[in-house]
Amino acid sequence: MAFNIIENGGRTLWMQGDGASTYYKGQIVMLSTNATTECDGTCTPLSVPSGAADTTQLNIPFGIIVGFNKRTPTTTTLGTLLVEYDGGACVTQAAQLAREFTGQEGMYGKADPSILIQVAEINSLSILRGPVYNAAYGTAPTLLTSTAVGGTDGMVTADTTNACDFTNVTKCGTIYCRAGANMGLYRVSKDTSTTAPSVTTAFPYDTAIGDQYVRVPFKQGNSNIYIAGPGMYVDCSKNPVIAATNLYNVVVYKMDLSTAGREYVDFRFGGDHFCRFRA
Repeated sequence: MAFNIIENGGRTLWMQGDGASTYYKGQIVMLSTNATTECDGTCTPLSVPSGAADTTQLNIPFGIIVGFNKRTPTTTTLGTLLVEYDGGACVTQAAQLAREFTGQEGMYGKADPSILIQVAEINSLSILRGPVYNAAYGTAPTLLTSTAVGGTDGMVTADTTNACDFTNVTKCGTIYCRAGANMGLYRVSKDTSTTAPSVTTAFPYDTAIGDQYVRVPFKQGNSNIYIAGPGMYVDCSKNPVIAATNLYNVVVYKMDLSTAGREYVDFRFGGDHFCRFRA
């Protein structure tokens, strides 16, 4: 599972790889390495954010890879998942002429042997769905089990669990109940802990020892995320509000934390990310 567009996508076009990077199907690509340094081709994998809203690099997320011009698809295992890929060193004549290629369209001739990538364009209105993993592609967020209950107020007073994957920032994270009386319910977290979750709005039923939860460092609405991989997943091990110098600003529409290994979030990038010369 990687990224895909679920609403408001743009056109689909063929773009040239940079002759060095490895590209994966479902990966987010950007147009350049930063505002002043162009990549060797026309797009490159989205790098991890640097600066609030990536203002140190000023990268522009451009689209999601949906195909390659490689005649016989190749796959590799990232974590525990099989992913289609293309790329690597391919700038010399010999490397290009050794490729078996097919299918490219647009401005690129049918006889062009270079690595070409089919990209579905995104913009500031495009809603993306991306997997949520813990520090590595394919690794699910940590399942939390309650070992102590703080009160009979639906977790307004903190309970105790094993450590989640990040340190929460009050009112910036989400907790989901996967097993227990409140199964299926989401709440905004107000604590500043890894092991003592508490919520802004009470769960409607008393919590109990043995209840199970999943936590992530973002919430519905205006929020911040850390995309890693590069450009392959939302990393729940990094709380971008704490590391305020490293984040993508987004609007979260929906998340689904119900199934281990299949957690995902639907979001769009904030408008700042599409302004190349923003401060």
